[in-house]
Amino acid sequence: MIQAARRNRIAMFPWGGVLEDFLAPIGIDHVHFAETMSGGWLFGYAEALRRQGVDTVIVALSRRIDRIERRTNPHTGTETILLPAPSMYRALRRWPGDTDDPGRPRFRGGRSVQDLVRYAATPGPGVSSVLQAAGCMAILAQEYENPRFDRLVRIGRRLGMPVFASFQGAPPPGSRIERAVRRRTLRSAAGLIVASAPEAARLHRDYELEAGQVHAIPNPLDLDLWFPESREASRRALGLPADATVVICHGRIDLHRKGLDLLIAAWRDVVARAGPRDLRLHLIGSGQDDARLASLLESEPVPGLRWVRRYVTDRAEMRRELSAADLYVLPSRHEGSPVAPLEAMACGLPVVAADAPGVVDILGRQEALGGLVVAKGDAGGLSQGLWRLIADSDLRARLSAQARPRVAAFASLDVVGLRLATLMGAGPVGQLGQAPP
Repeated sequence: MIQAARRNRIAMFPWGGVLEDFLAPIGIDHVHFAETMSGGWLFGYAEALRRQGVDTVIVALSRRIDRIERRTNPHTGTETILLPAPSMYRALRRWPGDTDDPGRPRFRGGRSVQDLVRYAATPGPGVSSVLQAAGCMAILAQEYENPRFDRLVRIGRRLGMPVFASFQGAPPPGSRIERAVRRRTLRSAAGLIVASAPEAARLHRDYELEAGQVHAIPNPLDLDLWFPESREASRRALGLPADATVVICHGRIDLHRKGLDLLIAAWRDVVARAGPRDLRLHLIGSGQDDARLASLLESEPVPGLRWVRRYVTDRAEMRRELSAADLYVLPSRHEGSPVAPLEAMACGLPVVAADAPGVVDILGRQEALGGLVVAKGDAGGLSQGLWRLIADSDLRARLSAQARPRVAAFASLDVVGLRLATLMGAGPVGQLGQAPP
């Protein structure tokens, strides 16, 4: 039976159709997600709010179950309620073309049909019952540029629950149906959490939102989990020589969005400049483009590349990988509020990052906050930034010293949690859905 009502409880919904759309490409199932995963925006929000006395529950749809399941992560205490995907959505989601690849409908007019099918992924009565039984008083959607957000706004209105949403990098809507619906629902949201200044400007421009509806709050990071370990011990554990220069990148393997093709081109240029230097590029992650990346690497091997081809959820393992490196690279063309560079900075690494949404909000442009920002989509600029830090150990040391303090001031659990709780009128500052005095 689902837990009885509580005060100050927020339901958090991942975006998309079903959970497996995100989990399958990285080799994780719904049980692993609910009982072992931590970090990232979703679990970071849960922990940040918990520290402010605000309870959370993750609510997600799965096509692997046929009845409601409730699971708790024994390590973090995070609770997840899994609902079975509606039978209509299961039957129709592939008919007009994959609903999660709206650029490729199978027939003329398929784009609009895809949108309608995506709305069917969030069942109003089922979600309403779960929210009421779980004692939730507010809703937080992962993305506002998604049909799930539109459905949740309607559900929240019917239940008298405020609905908030964050920006994690979803693209703007591509069809008239979604654009028309979105204009109405965005104006009904209780608040939008947007760490990217360009995205906030787009919202105000495209949707003419009221002042004060958009809030610049970054994704949080747990500094008790992310910290620098001994570089020497980490390198011994990984079998790395002490004198090698190691550049690292981790996360989902999405070749274009994450700019991995640019990283490979830039790295070839860096290695060509380096002469006899021992340079290593460590790529940690897995995703829907594993096969494409593997094919690219097989056709033309990349010097010094080590690819750990799995999505690492063990924070101790990832912390050791970061601690063994000298600098971090984020080559993304698109982000929302990136967490990966914050994890690296918390472990003491300087960063070279492409100017994707959210990056300048973390690093600024004056080289005083722990990293260098280069033009996005530019392999040459990325190569120059990498080479500059590889060749200049003094600059690398200065940026390294600035990295962790920047994360502590900008995105720690306590800093972000207080801002989230204040926005939602929750925890010690007020009742959910009511702005504090």
